[in-house]
Amino acid sequence: MNAIVTEVKRRGRVSFATFMELALYHPQAGYYTRPRTGPGPAGACGDFLTAPTASPVFARTIGTLVQQLAAALGEAVTFVELGGGEGMFLEALLAHLGTQRPAAVRRVVVAEAGAWARARIAERCRDVEVVAGLAKARWPEGPVVLFASELYDALPVHRITVQDGALAEFFVEADERGGLRWRLGEPSAPGILTYLGDCGISLVEGQVAEIRPTAREVHAAHLRWCGHGGLALVLDYGHPGRRLYDPRARRGGSLVGYRHHALVADVLGDPGETDITAHVNFDDLERGAADAGWERGVLRPLGSFLTMHGALALLPARVAGGEPLSPDEWGALGEVKRLLLPTGMGSDLKVLAQGRGRPWQAYQRLATSPPADA
Repeated sequence: MNAIVTEVKRRGRVSFATFMELALYHPQAGYYTRPRTGPGPAGACGDFLTAPTASPVFARTIGTLVQQLAAALGEAVTFVELGGGEGMFLEALLAHLGTQRPAAVRRVVVAEAGAWARARIAERCRDVEVVAGLAKARWPEGPVVLFASELYDALPVHRITVQDGALAEFFVEADERGGLRWRLGEPSAPGILTYLGDCGISLVEGQVAEIRPTAREVHAAHLRWCGHGGLALVLDYGHPGRRLYDPRARRGGSLVGYRHHALVADVLGDPGETDITAHVNFDDLERGAADAGWERGVLRPLGSFLTMHGALALLPARVAGGEPLSPDEWGALGEVKRLLLPTGMGSDLKVLAQGRGRPWQAYQRLATSPPADA
């Protein structure tokens, strides 16, 4: 029997948040943490594409931004990646920095839960600190750039609904055939009701929603680690709460699985073999920033963010001149369009920029377009 199903059966019944934690992070069987010898979850050979794996232009754009920020501050920064996967993004970013790396980055820290992935990062990336969690790394000196791509949408969620006018929670239990099934019950913790009240979330009869009461605290802890001066760039799928929980647009919630680049509706089936994700409530991250003494920040669609920070200048030179492109250049252009156009990743993915102190002030200047007549 599947190890995760066995664990659920042993416990009798668990909240979906507990099941999602097991399915993604079980030490031996979790989707992100189980030992792997072949391709990892992200990328063309995995189960899903992320912005960093869709096109090298993404890493180059972030790398250029880090260079510009360090130049504006007059000192190199500590660069931190949360949820580094196999290190593909970090490898591309460091390659883009090249010989200019010492002037831009004094220290590189990457946090990744999977031991197999940490080993691959160490092989790919020179002179980086690889840790299982950010709390395990020594505190930084000087300014910090904190980067997280699709980290928070993989944090466990409670799945809730309203039935006969009362709030109910979805639980997971083993069935007689060796699989798993849903079971409705009363909310598993008072924190669920507190969260809904604090966020001003009001669900209608029959509406299904996913919530992460812990996301605010987790994000605040990440920002506190950065000290008194930093810039955080959080890339993820989601919306502010008023849109995420609007019953007219998302009555059934956003919970979904991915496998072999296809949507998986049954997220309880074959646990540990399927990615499970749900949209982020960006209000959680804004409140977490406020708790840590950071600015709540600015939320932008990915395409707008990349364009603002010079991604177009990284396209093949012949694109701007309208010259014929080679097959490789056409392929590269297609990859970038996926990130920039106001369809797909360009609008579905959002970048939340938050900061504190001199790095935030410097970033705001970099993120402000010059006047049209400049």
